[in-house]
Amino acid sequence: MEYFDIRKMPVSLWRNGAGETREICCFPQATRDFSWRASIASLASNGEFAPFPGVDRSVTLLEGGDITLDGGAEFRHTLKKFQPFSFAGEQLVKAQLNDGQMSMDFNIMTRRDRCQAKVRIADRTFTTIGARGGVVFVLSGAWQLGDKLLTADQGACWYEGRHTLRLLKAQGQLLFSEISWLPGH
Repeated sequence: MEYFDIRKMPVSLWRNGAGETREICCFPQATRDFSWRASIASLASNGEFAPFPGVDRSVTLLEGGDITLDGGAEFRHTLKKFQPFSFAGEQLVKAQLNDGQMSMDFNIMTRRDRCQAKVRIADRTFTTIGARGGVVFVLSGAWQLGDKLLTADQGACWYEGRHTLRLLKAQGQLLFSEISWLPGH
């Protein structure tokens, strides 16, 4: 289990200057040929997503106004706060900030021939079931994960095992991504 706080994570600027990324985790660690990875990106201006052939992407808007994702003939989708959206990484996608203000989003990428991600917003206590990995990111409230207390902008990732996340207040939300491996992996 690895814990993180986005306010303390290193930031990598994009080559095109349109944003920045904070990598949460990558499996296997420190490799360009990842099976899955999670990150939080800040988008400062309109631009294109970098292509990732053979990878499925799931993006969830965390902060800022709606973003229009234009996938050409494949799709046109308005990304709204806390509503995960998935698409193929090789798809050319242009992002347009609808109100012009900077946005922040949570990204999960999985190699489609190895694993897949299920991303959702949770607002109650639950136990991960059948996951071989996962990531949680607290949006609001206080959550207990093992012996750690997690609050807004904090989270954890793991590469195997079952874990119980317990909501400690009357209300709270977290972004939860469960990674499952395809047969043979």
